[in-house]
Amino acid sequence: MKKGFTLIELLVVIALLGILAVMVTTSIIRIMSDSKKSLSDTQINTIEDAAERWGTINADKLPLDDSVYKLDIQTLADDGFIDSGDLKDPGNSSDLCGYVEIKFNTDKNQYKYSFVKEDC
Repeated sequence: MKKGFTLIELLVVIALLGILAVMVTTSIIRIMSDSKKSLSDTQINTIEDAAERWGTINADKLPLDDSVYKLDIQTLADDGFIDSGDLKDPGNSSDLCGYVEIKFNTDKNQYKYSFVKEDC
């Protein structure tokens, strides 16, 4: 009797290892993509919170009607409300450009802060 594996057995093992490698790689890529999306959402929330703090200090500059005030994120960084490291897009590590729209809601008597991303 011969000892060892047949060619079919080796091919089956190699095929199973290949399928397993594809499944693991796909999962890792999805996890990395989800974490970048989550980091991007957190970064936008940080920018909007910084704009809200800026608006509290500079309330005299904000509109009290239906007009929109556009606050550049570079202004937030220059005034020290956000770190300049927050001005990088986590998805592709490029510069993050845009502004925060500040609108006054007359029904609720409060401001709404929304980040708008622009191309640099």
